[in-house]
Amino acid sequence: MALGPVSWLWERLSGWQQDQVAAAAKTELSHMAGLGVAAERAPRLLADRLTGRLEETGGEALIKKPFGWLIGRGLVRRPSCSDRRCDDGTRLDTGGECGNCGNVVHLRRARRARTVAEIGRELPHLGDDERRRVLEERLREQAAAEAEDLVWRQEQARAEKARRAAARAADQERAKDERAAAAAAETVRQALACEDCGQQQAGGLCEACGYRRRTETLIVEAGMVAATWSADLADQADVDTVTADVRASLAADIERARRAFLDSAPPGELDADPIGAAAVLALGALRAVEAALPEFRSSALGRLARTEEAEAEARRAFKTEQGRRWFRHNPNGADAIAAATKAADTARERAAEYLLTTRLKQLREQTAARTEQAPAVPWTDRLPELAARPLHTDTDGAVIA
Repeated sequence: MALGPVSWLWERLSGWQQDQVAAAAKTELSHMAGLGVAAERAPRLLADRLTGRLEETGGEALIKKPFGWLIGRGLVRRPSCSDRRCDDGTRLDTGGECGNCGNVVHLRRARRARTVAEIGRELPHLGDDERRRVLEERLREQAAAEAEDLVWRQEQARAEKARRAAARAADQERAKDERAAAAAAETVRQALACEDCGQQQAGGLCEACGYRRRTETLIVEAGMVAATWSADLADQADVDTVTADVRASLAADIERARRAFLDSAPPGELDADPIGAAAVLALGALRAVEAALPEFRSSALGRLARTEEAEAEARRAFKTEQGRRWFRHNPNGADAIAAATKAADTARERAAEYLLTTRLKQLREQTAARTEQAPAVPWTDRLPELAARPLHTDTDGAVIA
């Protein structure tokens, strides 16, 4: 259907030329489909294009080189504007007139009218023929200037495109180098021994020691939470006593979790993987402390809510709510008392939260001021101490060591 209007020219082509024309026609049909043309309309549009081009040429009989005409003129889309869907002023997707071409024609007509007016002002005494000649000359100059500007803008666009491509390639290369450097650094890090126990290929800190560090941090936190209400913060000895009691209590919880794991472990499993068993025990200790910490916090909030500061806040909130304008007519009524009690409870909870936060901050500042952060001792320096530990033949001792 698409090549029907040029069937006579088709017969004049060689086999190779027919293949090339068929391929060009298929490419043009694919291009139309990409522009939104329905598949059933595309062959008819291409046939109409060939028909129109034949009418421009004067018929098939006037075409001396069928292959060149088909490839270079008949099948080629000729946009009259910058719209990719335009073909000789017609929209391929809708079949109607190209609105963008209308804008182009309007601009050209406006430019021609301005040029005519300029010539009338500058050269009022010219005759019609001379005026027409000057007009055509100026229009050619304007067209040449526009073409030159178009070439310049196209060069700028190509340069910008090349710059973006180079920047993108540089970014990709830099990202590749960064990934390679990160992989190399990770390989080096994974080869480091554990800082605490000296286990090889532990990435600087083995799994079990990582759990132990987190456990120690939470134990210290639990001790400070308990000290916020049960110790005189100005008396460091009193604070130390409370934190020691908390540590002993959590140590008992950890021991119970450890015993439960050892009792449930199948015989011989711990000996088969002592490193994994140590990590599991350390994780169990961490979970035991994590489970106990909310209880310490809840207990601290309950105790701090009964302090004089919290009670004073509750009394102020009770009186403020009771004195609201909508309760003034009956400040001791059931509704007023209920609302005031609720406000007092909320104020008491907020006061307890504030006291806990401020006292924890005070304890942390005291600890930082009292104890300097000592540098970590390399595990190689602790080898004599570790070697001096007695060896245990039972599995429990091996895991703990």
